[in-house]
Amino acid sequence: MELERRLFREVTLTFKFRSHAPGFVKRIVWDWKHRHTRVNPKGFPHELLECLGSLDSDSGVVDLGCGPGNLRAALRSRGWNGHYVGVDVSQEVIEVAKKSKDTNAEWHVSTIEEFPILSHKVSTICFCETIYYVKPEFVLRLLEQCRQSLVCGGRIVIRIWDTKQHRDYVAIVAGLGAQSDPPIYILSKE
Repeated sequence: MELERRLFREVTLTFKFRSHAPGFVKRIVWDWKHRHTRVNPKGFPHELLECLGSLDSDSGVVDLGCGPGNLRAALRSRGWNGHYVGVDVSQEVIEVAKKSKDTNAEWHVSTIEEFPILSHKVSTICFCETIYYVKPEFVLRLLEQCRQSLVCGGRIVIRIWDTKQHRDYVAIVAGLGAQSDPPIYILSKE
């Protein structure tokens, strides 16, 4: 198992795999990675939760790269009851997420860049360690599409922990005027 983990890490960190692999390859890799995944709301980054702490109970959240729905579970444990949309490339991890039987949540299997603009507006769109799964040349267009899905006063919250490794993404987000308190970057819609 340790050899599998090292190999997985080596493959995903090499050759710009995260952003440049075709969607079907990402699906295969992430399905393999998430075959034993469980929901763990306590494992969600506390600084991102603090940033989201002021969500209105009727607000909507889109979690791009949601994994098993840890953000949803963490927000629910804090009393938030708004509509949650989880998007992940892995069918297996979405199946884990659906086990929550949350009637105010919807789940989509999609790459981040293929997820369409929503028909309804939301207050928050989150990228928790996931923005760098999109090719840098597509990030600006993606973030502009995300802004179109926000209500007035809404925000895009991006967590980039390793700012050195992902400095291209930090530069793009900062260039859009993001408020920054690394590892959190916030783009607002006025």
